[in-house]
Amino acid sequence: MIFKSLHNKLLNKKISNSLDKLSQQTRYKPNPIKTLGCIVDPSFPISVENFIDLSISLGLKEKDLKIITFQENKNIFNVFSAMNITPSCVSFYGNIKGTDSLEFVSFEYDLLINFFKSNRLLTLLSSKTNAKFRVGFESVNSNLNDLIFSNKIKKYKNFKSELIKYLKMIK
Repeated sequence: MIFKSLHNKLLNKKISNSLDKLSQQTRYKPNPIKTLGCIVDPSFPISVENFIDLSISLGLKEKDLKIITFQENKNIFNVFSAMNITPSCVSFYGNIKGTDSLEFVSFEYDLLINFFKSNRLLTLLSSKTNAKFRVGFESVNSNLNDLIFSNKIKKYKNFKSELIKYLKMIK
């Protein structure tokens, strides 16, 4: 119990420090967008094909897209994407250590889509990811995203059309 409490405090401090660093960075939307990263909570009613479709709509090829998903239990096979982050991918001190997680954060993305609601591990992963422009939902810390969508967007089709509309408006 004491270890879990200490772990939670260390993780929260790591997230807070990472978000502070992130908020001090100058971020901008590249034109054109050449790389897309997606951090996804698979509990959303969405599929990999939706993100492939989105990347094509943005003028990207499938090779320019990387997707990582949250998986609560590493022993349960996740068919959503090849890359996963589990609670065991974060050390006691709040450092990212999982192979997929480390590979995901090793890339630089023009656009990072945080397709999750409140999730500390995904917030940590996102804050450690090198991205020029970030998109996500209002239930996540506001320092994480540059373009924030309402949690009321329930359907992927609405998210996609709104995202494309706003990306065209932002120069």
